[in-house]
Amino acid sequence: MDLLGWYDQNRRVFAFRGTRDPYRVWVSEIMLQQTRTETAEGYYIRFLELFPDVSALARAPEEQVLKAWEGLGYYSRARNLHKAAKIVAERGGVFPHTAAELAALPGIGPYTAAAIASIAFDEPVPAMDGNLSRVLSRLHLVDEDITVPSVRRRLYELGRALMPERRASDVNQALMDLGATICLPGTPDCPACPLRRHCRAFAEGEPEALPLMPQKKPPKEVPLAVVLLRRGGSIFVTRRNEALLKGLYVYLLIENAQSPEDVLKRLKALGVRPAAFKEIGQARHVFTHRVWQMRIYLADVPDGEAPAEGLWVSAEGMDALPFPTAMRAAKALAKEQLQGQRIGAQKRSE
Repeated sequence: MDLLGWYDQNRRVFAFRGTRDPYRVWVSEIMLQQTRTETAEGYYIRFLELFPDVSALARAPEEQVLKAWEGLGYYSRARNLHKAAKIVAERGGVFPHTAAELAALPGIGPYTAAAIASIAFDEPVPAMDGNLSRVLSRLHLVDEDITVPSVRRRLYELGRALMPERRASDVNQALMDLGATICLPGTPDCPACPLRRHCRAFAEGEPEALPLMPQKKPPKEVPLAVVLLRRGGSIFVTRRNEALLKGLYVYLLIENAQSPEDVLKRLKALGVRPAAFKEIGQARHVFTHRVWQMRIYLADVPDGEAPAEGLWVSAEGMDALPFPTAMRAAKALAKEQLQGQRIGAQKRSE
């Protein structure tokens, strides 16, 4: 087969390649959702050092799992990974062997289930991600919107027809590599493609026009005040209960604050009356469906004043807690303010 011959000579090498251990395959596939391969590799190695098997992951506190995931984003993946680990551990650490059974575990959708089943157990099912959909739509000249359910089903059947009884794992990974390195969005490198002789889009002369997809709506812009409440040598943090960033620690967040005066008014409603208040920075973070346009404020508050739920933590304490990437700029400013306060106190005591 042209594809497997190409793959045998050109396969990409990663830390998570070459294993049939379903636990390791599962961890890597969950990490690779919404994350670049090069980024996920380092996290994968460190994650397995902390949680070498499914039982170790199941026993770990959720906060430790989220801390290990810090910076990868899409934290529901980590929470579902933890939930699924507990389920598998209760079953004696034995993973389901088929895509259909794997899909019943939290956080495992059709693509991930197929990837695990084919890589770990060589089940001949196509792992239909963006790469495979793009390759198949060009290979078979599918010039219809690939987000339409009937077209998705057609692509799945076309993918299934490519799966051999043996080496299904390699075929899936070969198609992934082909889509990631040659059959690229917009600019495919057709002369280097091992499937060009079989590709109908290449024969028609417009492979770059496929696949067809509707334009995405731009994410909603959300103005957000990030308030660093400072008391002594500590900053106030709280653990998120909302679906977005659930279980992670953030500073005091006030959505849709229109001005510094509005922020102060909203703080007063929370029972906080700062002795000093100023804007110290700005940041921006893009989520899938929204963008946080952040203004970061420092507010010195007297003893006894703070919102109802949260913790006062030092700079060292912040490093022990799982914070989202969205708080990276605010966290750096919080540490900077505490450090400046410490230096100022030292100079005054000299």
